[in-house]
Amino acid sequence: MTEKIEDNTSDPDVRRLAIINAIDLEKDTALSIILDGFSDAYSSVREAAARAIADFPGEYMLIPLLNLLKDRESNVRIAAADTLSECNLTELGNIYKDWINNSDNFVRSSLLRALRSLRIPEVAPYALKGLEDASESVRLESIGVLGYLQIPDHASSLSDIAINDNCADVRRAAIGAVSYVLNPDTLLAALHCLHDHDWQVRAEAATTISKLRPANICDDLLSSLSSEEQWQVTLKLLLAIGNIKCFHGIYEVARKLAHPVSNVRKEAALCLGEIGNPDAIPDLHTVLLDRDPDVRKIAAWSIAKLSTIQEEK
Repeated sequence: MTEKIEDNTSDPDVRRLAIINAIDLEKDTALSIILDGFSDAYSSVREAAARAIADFPGEYMLIPLLNLLKDRESNVRIAAADTLSECNLTELGNIYKDWINNSDNFVRSSLLRALRSLRIPEVAPYALKGLEDASESVRLESIGVLGYLQIPDHASSLSDIAINDNCADVRRAAIGAVSYVLNPDTLLAALHCLHDHDWQVRAEAATTISKLRPANICDDLLSSLSSEEQWQVTLKLLLAIGNIKCFHGIYEVARKLAHPVSNVRKEAALCLGEIGNPDAIPDLHTVLLDRDPDVRKIAAWSIAKLSTIQEEK
């Protein structure tokens, strides 16, 4: 194998394959081949090196990978970013300050992505600053960092982004990231996002409300359920209504038992059981002959649960 590599070093495909197969070699030999690939003239070789070094994690890989984040070819930059994120090297916490303000958007966002799962509290000020970055990718990764840290004092900043950012993906990430703390700011943001023009933001807002389970929000959820036209959002609203147990909401929920999407009918039947109001039993009987067996099964389960509640009264 070594002779073949030496005889064909002018062929980039051979160099690339040598890097891919380096995992089968002794560590020092493998690292020598892989690290040489970081400065190769061909992007396919540099990309292979950036991915292969993940099999030999260590502090020595950080600077070479960080430098590849500025590579002229996107496939190499992406490979370097993926490896940095996957390896979870705590040593990154010692050097990130030298890179976090880099002028390259991709470098900043990739570094924040790699720092996210390390949960280093000292990164928070940089992530908070990143919420105001002109780059959508930097704002998204900043939200990821703050979401992982779950520091209550950051929830207000995230809530503001969820309401005001001009990018739907950013708003969706921000409203999802505040699901760890219930306060007036996060509740206001969640209610606002229930009416966002982007359906994925509305769905994420419903999911966050389902996790936060705030009191006195049933009327807002039921109003959204009545007007919502996107069935994926309807599913999330039904989940939230069931989790919060909106006792007086059974009639609005029961209307969804006739929804054309079977997953919505199924979630509505489950929601009525979770709410725990026996007055929903007659409506549930109407779907015991539903064409979807899962809907029939869940309706029967909910009827049994509500009948038990009724008998115990």
